[in-house]
Formats: sequence, C-alpha cells, structure tokens
Amino acid sequence: MHVPTGMRRVVAVVCATALASSPVLLAPPTAGAAGAATTSARAATPHLTALLTKKTIVVRGADDLKAGRAHLEVRGRGIVEFATFKAGYDVADFTADVNKFGAKNDVKALKRALKNTTIIGGLSGGGTGTIVFPKPGAYTPFSIGDRGVVTGKTLVVDGPKRSSKTPKTDGSIIGKNGPSWGGASQLPAKGRFEFKNKADQPHFVALQQVAPGTTTDQVLEALQSEEGDGPPPPWILPAGMETGTLSPGRSMTVDYDLPAGQYVVMCFFPDPKMDGMPHALMGMLRMINLT
Repeated sequence: MHVPTGMRRVVAVVCATALASSPVLLAPPTAGAAGAATTSARAATPHLTALLTKKTIVVRGADDLKAGRAHLEVRGRGIVEFATFKAGYDVADFTADVNKFGAKNDVKALKRALKNTTIIGGLSGGGTGTIVFPKPGAYTPFSIGDRGVVTGKTLVVDGPKRSSKTPKTDGSIIGKNGPSWGGASQLPAKGRFEFKNKADQPHFVALQQVAPGTTTDQVLEALQSEEGDGPPPPWILPAGMETGTLSPGRSMTVDYDLPAGQYVVMCFFPDPKMDGMPHALMGMLRMINLT
C-alpha cells in the first residue's frame, strides 16, 4: 500500500476507493487476529469466513444464518464489508453509484448510495471480529479497490433475531459528529476494541502508528500538503490497521495485535455534505496510545 502525503494524492486515493477508501497514511497492515481474544466469540456466535479474490467474495458458514451477532474472519488482500439495501435499490445500483463516485467524484451518486444502503461493518484481510446483522433480510458482501466494487453472493439472513451479547472488549473507539472521535485514549497493544458509530454519517477506523510526540496538526498538515510526490513524513512508522465502514447507529468488534506506541485514529470516508472531502481532512484525527 502506498504512503502518499499530498492532498491531491489523498483525494485521488479516496475517490478511487470510494466508500471503503484506504487510509492514505496507512502502511502495509501488520495487524493480525488476536487468537486469545477470539476464542470466546467463536464459541458464542456463528463463524463466517470471507475470502476476497480479484473477482468475487466467497463467504462460508452462512447456511441457516440468523439475525444477530456473527464472528467474521476475512482472508485475502483488501477489506470485506456487508451491506443491506432499501427496497427498489439493489447491489447493481450500489455498484454503479460507487463506481461513478470513484471515477468522477459524482457526489450525487454518493448521496444516492448512502440514502439506500446500510453498511454493518467489515474487516481487512487477516482480521477477525464480530459484526451484527440487525434484522432478517438480504446482506451483500462487497469490497472496494482500485478497480471498483467487487461483490459476492448475497446472504439470506433469517429470523427471529438471536440473543447475542457484545464480546468483552478492552475499550471503544467512537465515531461522532463534527466529525470527531471519542472513546478510549489508551488500549492494550493486543486485544479487542468495540467500534461504534454515533454520528449521522458513515465512518471507519484507520489506525496508523506515528512517532511519539506527533500531533494531529502535523498529520493534518501532511494530509493537506500539495507535495504528494515527496517522501512520507519521518514520523510515520510501519504499523497500522483499518476496519470496514459502519453506517450511523451500528457497531462491531475488532481483534487486533499491534506494536505498542502512539497511533493516530483517522477516518477517510468521503463527506457527502462537503463534495466528498475525506473526514480526516476535516480534522477527524485523534491520538491514542497502545501499551
């Protein structure tokens, strides 16, 4: 994954990947599934495995799936997310709208997609966690990369909704209006966090390790820099990870294993009210420490 630093490159990357845009400061992911943290989740909930290829997404373990929480494991290069659509709008409409936004920064297409789509979360390849299917219905796995949208076979989720508790977590990361972040300022270097979206727009979590003492002002200045072809700032360190997107009011849990240190929390989801500007460029940045 590239490490661009300029605003032009930021916008290019975000538009190219649209609703699941890759964080522009994110180095190649080093996060892995926290094995000890996931054992209880597997025992308590159904287990889904999503394999992402260049052309499709194959989900296993979805037979007789009921509404409620499910454990998710993603394999492949990229992020797999799950979405459900309003009546009269389907996966073909979603794919067309996301690709239009990605190719032409068509904000009308972005707004149409967001109006008709609920995204319940997802994970990057190698990641594990839990997502919640809120009610019976049809849910489609998708991934957005440089070549546009890749989808898999739609899952049919039956009812009634299972009773399922949120797995034990070490803290939370909360997307808020502003846009801004709330939640824990310190987490263990290996564990599980709950990602909650309490905002009125979709958000995702991008964690990027930075040198101790780095400020959000420095990160914002680098993101807004016009010098996109230069070397990355010296305070960017190799470790990082990202989650899938959550629509407003949704939550998920994420297992992680990262080096201890300082991290900046970012979201690069395109803001439909600001002509598709990534939330991070609007100041959605926060420093936390993994110990």
